[in-house]
Amino acid sequence: MISQILGAFFAVAAATIILESPKKFILPAAFVGASGWFVYLLFLKAFGPVPATYISGLVISTESHIFSRIFKVPVTIFFLPGFFPLFPGSGMYLAVYEFIKGHTSLAQGHLIITIQIAGMIALAIFTIDTVFKVLKKSQNFKKSKAQASQ
Repeated sequence: MISQILGAFFAVAAATIILESPKKFILPAAFVGASGWFVYLLFLKAFGPVPATYISGLVISTESHIFSRIFKVPVTIFFLPGFFPLFPGSGMYLAVYEFIKGHTSLAQGHLIITIQIAGMIALAIFTIDTVFKVLKKSQNFKKSKAQASQ
């Protein structure tokens, strides 16, 4: 498990370099990806790949938003490389491979899981984005209410 987490850390660091992110964000982005992969591995056996992806996506999205506010940069600097370990590339490869071999039912199974995993990544991003937008609106409301009472 530790070797997988370290592998995710270095893979995300490499992805950050390839995406030409500023050098000072390589380690925080790698941390986001590695911690997301750690959470994925924790929940994988108990819940399966689809729910584990969603829970891990929540962690990655939350950390990305927090780091973007700490460093005052766009959240995508941490989102994009942070989600690399979760992308269902192997599932898509297996689906196409099985279609080419003529094993339609196996290919459909791989394709369904791949689409579910991609959907869970999108849903996790949407969930946390919504939470942060609601928090921001409530903070703005409190500030405007406090200013009105003065």
